[in-house]
Amino acid sequence: MEVHHAGTPLAGPYPLGPVGVEEDRGAVAYGRALFDALLAPAWPAITALPEVGAAGGVELALLWPPESDLHRLLWEAMHDGRWHLAARPDLLVAVTRVIPGGPPVPGGEARAPRVLFAVGAPLTDEVIRPGAMFMGLLRALDAEGVAVTRVAQVSPEELAEVCTSFRPDIVHLVAHGSADEDGRSVLHLRGRRSDGWVGAAELAAALTAGGQVRAVVLSACHSGAGFPAELVGAGIPLVSAMAGEISEQACRLFARRLAGALPGGEPVVEASAKGRRAALLSASRDHLDWARPALFLSEGLDVTRPLVEPAAAHRLVRLADELRLRRQPLHIGRERILDQVDRLFTDRLGFLLACRDGTIRRTGGTRLLREAGFRLLRDGHVPLFVGPFSGSAPQSCGELLRELYFQAADVSATLGGPAPPVYGRQPDGFEEAFAWISELGERDPRAARLTLARDLTAFGELMGTLGDPFGPHTRVVVLLDSLHAYGDALTALLAMIRPTGLGTPEMPVPVVATASFTEDHGRLLKSFSEREGGVPGFAFPELAALGDEEAVLGFQWVLLHPWRRDREPEYRRVYVAPRNVRPEKVREGLRLLKGDPTVVDDKLYLAAQLMTLHELFVTDDDEAAYAKYVERFE
Repeated sequence: MEVHHAGTPLAGPYPLGPVGVEEDRGAVAYGRALFDALLAPAWPAITALPEVGAAGGVELALLWPPESDLHRLLWEAMHDGRWHLAARPDLLVAVTRVIPGGPPVPGGEARAPRVLFAVGAPLTDEVIRPGAMFMGLLRALDAEGVAVTRVAQVSPEELAEVCTSFRPDIVHLVAHGSADEDGRSVLHLRGRRSDGWVGAAELAAALTAGGQVRAVVLSACHSGAGFPAELVGAGIPLVSAMAGEISEQACRLFARRLAGALPGGEPVVEASAKGRRAALLSASRDHLDWARPALFLSEGLDVTRPLVEPAAAHRLVRLADELRLRRQPLHIGRERILDQVDRLFTDRLGFLLACRDGTIRRTGGTRLLREAGFRLLRDGHVPLFVGPFSGSAPQSCGELLRELYFQAADVSATLGGPAPPVYGRQPDGFEEAFAWISELGERDPRAARLTLARDLTAFGELMGTLGDPFGPHTRVVVLLDSLHAYGDALTALLAMIRPTGLGTPEMPVPVVATASFTEDHGRLLKSFSEREGGVPGFAFPELAALGDEEAVLGFQWVLLHPWRRDREPEYRRVYVAPRNVRPEKVREGLRLLKGDPTVVDDKLYLAAQLMTLHELFVTDDDEAAYAKYVERFE
C-alpha cells in the first residue's frame, strides 16, 4: 500500500465545524466538503498511479503538526461524489494522521504482547460507559489468549507505577476528558491515592515509564482530536482514538479488525482500512460512527510491519489449550482476586484461598482457577492444576503427592521440558517412588514437605530453561480446586503449607485454591483462616456472587463476543443496549441473574432475548456482516 502525504489543504474558508456537528449537515455533504477542500484536484492523478493500481489500495497520510485544528475534522468521512473513500469497492483507502518526528517502533519481542486496560474512573461511571464497552470489545485479546492483559484503575502516579511493573506494549485508556484554561485537552485520572488532570506530555511520560509503549487506544470524552496527536508528538508511535458510543455495529467491526491486527501480525493501517470498509457495509448512512475511529501515527513508524510478533502468543495459546486452562466465554469479574494472583510473588503470598461461608457451587471457582493458571503461564510460571474431578478429590497425603507429580509430568511433556524429579528419588519405576513418598507423607507430612519443596524448586528451575516466556523468574504454582473435599489430604496439606507455600524463601511455590467453609471438611479451613488471617503470606478473599455493577458490566462484555457457535442463531449474535436506553433499565434486567457467573452458558442469552423483546437490547450478527465483506472484497 503506497503512502501519499497530504500537506496543507486547499485555501479556505471551509463550511465545516468540529467533530460532532457533521451529522446535522448530512454525512455525504460533510464528506464531500472535506474531499473538495483537500483532495479533489489531485485525486484522479493519485488513483491513476500504477503502484496504487498494483497494490489495490492507498494510504492517505495527513501530515500536520500535533496542535493543528485540522485534526478535529473527520477526514475519514471524505466522499468523492460517488463513494465515501472508505467504501470504494475497487480501492482500499486508508486515512491516517501522521505527526512529524517521533520514534520508530523497535523490533518485536519473542513474547505475547502485553495489553494494559487503564481507567481513570470506575467502569460503571455513566460518562465512562462508551469507553467501557469499547474495552469489552478489546478484551477479546485476552479471551482468545493472544495477549497478556491487566486492568487497573489509576491516578497519574499509579499509571506510571503499573507501566513500570507491567511494561505494556499496548495501553487502552478510558477516562474523562476536558480542556484546561489554555484550551488544551486534558484527561482526568482518579485513582485510589489521588486525583489529577494530566495533559499529553504528562500522560506520555507515565505511559512510557516502563519503556516504549507501541500503541495507545484512547477512549475519552470531550478530549478533542488534538490530544492523540499530542501523544504521538510526545513519543507514542501509534494512537487510535475513538470518539462516541460503541453501540453501533460499524464501530464494533472496526474495533474487532484493529484488535485482531495488533497481535496477529497484520499491518495496522491495512487492518484499519479493511475494518472501516467492512463497517460501512452495514452502517447507518445517517451517522458517521464508522468514520470516528482515527489512527495517529509517528512519522518514523514503518506501517508495513506488525506492531508485535505473534508467534510467541500463538505458542502459549496452544500450550494453554493442552493444559485445559483456556476456556470460553470471556472471563468476567473477580478482578480483586486475580490482582492478588498477579502479585503472588511481589506481595510474597504463599497461600491464596478464595473461600466462602456456604456452598461455592455456581460461583465459578473452577473457571477462576483456570483463568489464574492461564495468566500465570503467560507470565512465565508453571501452573499445576489439580481438579476438577470426575470422581473424588485426593483423600490422603499420598494421593495428593501422586497427583502433584502426575501434573508436573504432564506439564513437562506439554512444554517440551525434561522429566521432573521424582520426590528426590530416581528409581527404575515410578511406583517405587510413589510408595516411598506416600509412606513418608502419611507418617510425617512435614518431612515429606522438605522433599517436595526441593523437587518443585528443581522442577521450576528446569522449566526456566525453556526460553520465553520462561526464565530465571519462573516458579511453580499449585492450583487446587474445591479444597474442602480433600479429606485427610487437607489435614496433610495444612501441615505442609507455609508463608512460602510449598516452597522455600528462595524459591516459593504458592498455592492458589478455592473452598467452602461449610461443606465436607471446610471447617478445618475456616479454623486455619481464623488462625492465619492477617499473617504475611496468607490471604483469604471471599468467593461470593459477583457484585451488581461488576456482573452487569461483565454480562454485557460476554454478549459482545458470541461464542456458542454450536447453538441456534440466537446464541451467535451480539446483544447491545441502544443509545436511547437508560443504563439503569439494562441494570434492572441483568440484575435478575443475581451475579451468578455460571449463567453465561444459557440463562444470560435467554435474558438478553427477553430484553430484546422489550427493546432494551438490539441484536446484530457481526460475524455474518464481516463474512459478507470477505466474500465481496477478499
